[in-house]
Amino acid sequence: MKTMLAILAIVLAPAFADAQPSPPAKSTASATRTTFVRLTNGANAIVVEPTTLDPAKGRIAILVAHPEHVNTFSYFIGRELPKYGYRVMMLNTYGEERTYDEFTAPIAAAIKALRALPGVEKVVLAGHSTGGPELTAYQDIAENGPKACQGPERVYKCRGAGMDDLPKADGLMLLDSNSGSPERAIALDPAITSADPRQRDPHLDMYAPANGFDPATGGGAYAPAFRKAYFAAQAARANQVIDDALARLAKIEKGEGLYKDDEPLVVSGSDLHVNGARLDLADATLLSKTRAPHLLLKADGSQAVQIVERISPPQAKPEDVDALYRTVLDVTVRHYLSFEALRLLPDYALTQSTIEGVVWRSTANSVPGNVEGVRAPTLIMGATCAPHLVFSEIAFDRSAAADKEFVALEGANHGLQPCKPEYGDTTKRAFDFVDRWLSKPGRF
Repeated sequence: MKTMLAILAIVLAPAFADAQPSPPAKSTASATRTTFVRLTNGANAIVVEPTTLDPAKGRIAILVAHPEHVNTFSYFIGRELPKYGYRVMMLNTYGEERTYDEFTAPIAAAIKALRALPGVEKVVLAGHSTGGPELTAYQDIAENGPKACQGPERVYKCRGAGMDDLPKADGLMLLDSNSGSPERAIALDPAITSADPRQRDPHLDMYAPANGFDPATGGGAYAPAFRKAYFAAQAARANQVIDDALARLAKIEKGEGLYKDDEPLVVSGSDLHVNGARLDLADATLLSKTRAPHLLLKADGSQAVQIVERISPPQAKPEDVDALYRTVLDVTVRHYLSFEALRLLPDYALTQSTIEGVVWRSTANSVPGNVEGVRAPTLIMGATCAPHLVFSEIAFDRSAAADKEFVALEGANHGLQPCKPEYGDTTKRAFDFVDRWLSKPGRF
């Protein structure tokens, strides 16, 4: 423990990561100090905290993480929350990310390190973007043990070793988290029907004007018959990729594969970004509003409980089709099965306010599936200018937490910044609310 908690008081210059939106730092009267923490061989972190600790808020520590080898050391959450008096640890991991299991040990080490800081009594996870799936997967296992990732619905079961008695976080915040694998599944291109991505089925091409796409606007208006065929083909292809990968894994484990441990896997018409063959990025009627009324933090400073609508314009990008670095997933068999293998059912479809026909717990990389096992107090915040709003509500609905809250941030983009100047200081409104949520008497 002493080795793990050997903390070097090194003030670091910001290191920016392109994969993570970071609002510009704002001036603050509260001075902070930054401390480097060596956690494990494959992970380290920094802790940012006020030089003068608030007696109440200093007892709550926030943990930020993000996969895909993003450098979190300049993450905007770590710049904003210390202004309110909280300590924030930003975790970097350096593993190969072959399976989701790799995140467990670094997060556990980070929570232990935070609890060892003088005065820290509570640890709250803060997941933004792809950090949401990572942290919810951890908390699900920490609260429920390895059985959480070994159920019959799980395509690629966790190994279980070292997953007993993981330190639990005391709370969870999802700040415009994406959902993980579900957003990859809805972007899988069903028009690709062979190993050659240039051989496209014109009847399933969402970018074809004959099917309802408007190249001039990037928007689309698709007939019900096209939608039905599209979603059926999308589900069939998603499940076929999983089944093919499972067959390859079976051969690998029998010593009959191309390699003894893993194999390359290329999935054309897939993606890790907010693009690809997502009908909702073209058709503004899909995933466009919440199912139920929720608290909305409005641009004029007022609040209202109402159905919340997504206000982002069409974002479909036909130019990304067949682009190697935009809509092709180049991974391995094990990585795909562990990170992306989300089972879809025959009734799979996107609607105005939800997604039907998904086995949410078939992969660890699924916020709506993971939160079914998370009972810690949970805050879910959705940004109305980002494409994750309905996913956030789905997670809220499926959360097992008795103390849970959903709030929407009007005019905020994925980085919680204003998508237009008229929406004002969305970052401040977001973190003012986070501060109130963390500070509620009796919660922590």
